[in-house]
Amino acid sequence: MQLYDENGYVNIPEILRHEATFIFIYGGRGTGKTYGALKNMIEDHHKFIYLRRLAAQVDIVKKDDMQPFKTLNRDMGWDIRPFPINKYISAFYETDYNEDGKPIPKGESLGLLTSLSTFSNLRGVDGSDIEVMITDEFIPELNEKPIKGEADALFNAYETMNRNREFNGEQPIKLLGLANSNRIDNPLFMELGLITIAEKIRKNGNEYYYDKKRRMLLIDLYKSQISEQKADTALYQLTKGTEFFNMAIKNVFINEERGRIETRPIKEYKPVCAIGEICIYKHKSKNEYYVTGFKSGSPKTYGTGERDRERFRKDYLNIWRAYMRKQVVFEAYIYEVIFDKYYDRK
Repeated sequence: MQLYDENGYVNIPEILRHEATFIFIYGGRGTGKTYGALKNMIEDHHKFIYLRRLAAQVDIVKKDDMQPFKTLNRDMGWDIRPFPINKYISAFYETDYNEDGKPIPKGESLGLLTSLSTFSNLRGVDGSDIEVMITDEFIPELNEKPIKGEADALFNAYETMNRNREFNGEQPIKLLGLANSNRIDNPLFMELGLITIAEKIRKNGNEYYYDKKRRMLLIDLYKSQISEQKADTALYQLTKGTEFFNMAIKNVFINEERGRIETRPIKEYKPVCAIGEICIYKHKSKNEYYVTGFKSGSPKTYGTGERDRERFRKDYLNIWRAYMRKQVVFEAYIYEVIFDKYYDRK
């Protein structure tokens, strides 16, 4: 698959021709992910829905000087903009003007615009003609407000639009996720178990992974020529060596600080407790813990609800302190991510 076009930008038309139903593209800041996706929607006449995570983000991109077609309008000679339908949803139209010079929608809508956080409020919206669902910036930045059950919210939004079209012999909606490498422990990667896969893509020197059974394509744009060129521009000369530079140019996930990742013989440890997908063991002869996905014995077990996680944190604060002293070993990085998540009070 040719991931980049002749100018080095991400090749959205080629990617969308892939048989995958669920496509997630991340990294490669400034490589034309959003630009290319929206350009393809118009040129190939795909009816689409464009999602941002938060209502506040949608409020921003509805403004003329911030809307996602602004650069495309300039480059392509188009005049496409969003017009509100109701409080929660807008639609993209070609623009006409009334006798007072006020912009008004022209013809049929080209696509819809709304937020994931308000999607459940939508009523009576006909999505039967939607072909592509674009969820832009699906990996939240560190300072962004989390959405409760964010991955489930995306799945529900997809189900609302897709409905039962596959029962009728129709193709399912393509889900196209676009994001920067902000954090590997993002809600979607956590829920779908993609952290280990994302690690393997890079480790094996690949840029994509296709799971045929799940109809899912994961694309890591870490070999982008555009990123290499951007490294010589003013902002990235200023920020060289920072987490921001590594995220934007090298596609290194922010906060991807790793502890001790090693495989240990489980017979040297005894089980202490288990929570969710992980089991925590203590070494039989030294002050060291081991975290793995393998559970043995009958350790005290906690659920992953907020109250059970709070009980776990209070009961085993000593293990967190041991972690801060680098006395906790993880069988794989995914278990460190999960461990950190369960101790996080956010």
